[in-house]
Amino acid sequence: MRVKLQYSVELDEVPEVVAELIEDEGSRLTYCDHTIDTICDALRQEDPNIAFIIKKIDSVRQSLGSLDTRLQEMEGLLSGYDATVNPPAPQPVVSTSVEDTQEFHGQEDPE
Repeated sequence: MRVKLQYSVELDEVPEVVAELIEDEGSRLTYCDHTIDTICDALRQEDPNIAFIIKKIDSVRQSLGSLDTRLQEMEGLLSGYDATVNPPAPQPVVSTSVEDTQEFHGQEDPE
């Protein structure tokens, strides 16, 4: 079961905190790389243990899924950070009156 943790940091600390969270996931990649090597070696055996291999493949998939989830969360954090520190330029407000709209559509005032 996944749970969401929440804590606050100073705005300028966000990139560093995200970097640390992503670095923590590096061990997942190392695990996946090692396990894939193990899977390939096991498949090359004269009588491969298919049940073992299937279990290892599932383990790699689960780990990669967790990594994907974490990266998606970090992408969201960084998108929010970017929107905060680099807000889009305000768009000019164009005001039109009813008369302007009627005139634009080729309609005239019924008076």
